[in-house]
This record gives sequence, structure tokens and C-alpha cells, in this order.
Amino acid sequence: MRRVMPGTNIAPLPPDEIQRFLKEHLAYRLALIRDAIPRVPAQSLADDQAFEAAAVAGRVILDFLGIGYDQKREYLKAERTHRCVNGLTDDVKVIDLGGHYVDLAELNEEEAATLTRFIHGVHKACAHLTASKHGLDVATFQAAAPLIQRLYEKHIQSA
Repeated sequence: MRRVMPGTNIAPLPPDEIQRFLKEHLAYRLALIRDAIPRVPAQSLADDQAFEAAAVAGRVILDFLGIGYDQKREYLKAERTHRCVNGLTDDVKVIDLGGHYVDLAELNEEEAATLTRFIHGVHKACAHLTASKHGLDVATFQAAAPLIQRLYEKHIQSA
């Protein structure tokens, strides 16, 4: 847990923690995404499991990069806050590792629509069981996965 300082500054991560996130936590999630790409559309339970793990990992990476989702309006929003309890946070965002947030204006219309469908679909398909159509289909995943990887690489490059 890190202290949230006055003016919404977050205490910095030590260099060894930064390296641990880059080499373990984020590398693991990116590997989940890469593993699932050739396995979609799924042909087995293992492929379905890879798909779901990659979807959740992709959503985590988007949150890390500062991309959120407004459920009421069904569009992307900047999500740059560290969730805090009693003046402490355990959230880690791209800026904590020396990178920079994604500016939503840099996404073209198709990319924004893809990520909107992806996040909405992950929320519906992976976060709870729902009876409604979630939209996390093969085409959405196949478009979102490389986009998420590209955004990660571009925005973490300074770390």
C-alpha cells in the first residue's frame, strides 16, 4: 500500500517494485493475451479458458493505461484515479512505472469502438453471469488484443 499525498500525489514505487511489475505482473498479462490470439475462435475448453483469461488481462491492462468505461453512456472515459481507502492505495498505473496514460483522443473511431465493445463485453461475460448479449465475440477480441498490446508498448516505452 502506498500513501496518497495531498494534492492526489501518490508515493512513488521503489525501483525494484517497478521492475517487478514490468517483468512479472504485466509480462504475465501480456503473455495471456498473446497465448489466446491464435486460440480464438475456441475449439476446446482450454481455448475458452485462454480466451477468458486474456479478456480479463486485457481489461486490466486498459485500466492500467488509464482507459475506463462509462457503463451508463456506453463509451470510453479516462480512468486516471488510484482507488484509495484511508489515504492508501494499492493501485498501480502506467505513470507509476514511468510511462504515460493513453489520451483517448489519439484513438481513431474504429479503435475506440473496438475497446468500448471489448470492455463492455468483459464486464458482462467475465465479471458476472448475465442473460444479455455481452458482445465479447471473436471479431472484437481479435481486433482488441493487438490494439491493447500496441497501446501498452507505446505508453510504457519510457519506463
